[in-house]
Amino acid sequence: MKRDFLKNLGLEDEIVDKIMTEYGKSISTEKAKIDDLNSKLEVNNVKMKEYEDKIATLEQNSADNANKLKDLETLTNENKDLKAQLQMGDSNVKKEFSKFVRAEIMSKVDDKNDFETVLKNYKKENPQYFGDTVIKKVQSSPNLNGGEPQAPTTNSIMNDILRSAIN
Repeated sequence: MKRDFLKNLGLEDEIVDKIMTEYGKSISTEKAKIDDLNSKLEVNNVKMKEYEDKIATLEQNSADNANKLKDLETLTNENKDLKAQLQMGDSNVKKEFSKFVRAEIMSKVDDKNDFETVLKNYKKENPQYFGDTVIKKVQSSPNLNGGEPQAPTTNSIMNDILRSAIN
């Protein structure tokens, strides 16, 4: 508010001085309120920045933890597989069926049924996959001597000569 404006309204100097004094007081009060609000705003901006930094750190930690959890799950699965391989080795499973039987058993393992229990049940239900492997020699070509015993080979003739020389 300008002093000249009040004088142009026809107010006396004494009244203009009182108005200007009150106006100055109210301006000072409002400036103090503004200054107080600005300082509170600055404090809140600092706090907000701190919270944003904490959120960024937590997000990074969350991503790191997710990666660690994934690694842990991988290691856990590898550990389960290694334990399964050890238990399979002790179960007398035939080598040619080892991977198949392990996969079958692992698919049935859950929170209620552990590997050892499933293996015992599977062994009872599927005995053909367990025990000693028997290799049967089967003649793959027909006998060329018309049913007669085969003619001696050079190898067998040499073995016979060496045996007779030793005796």
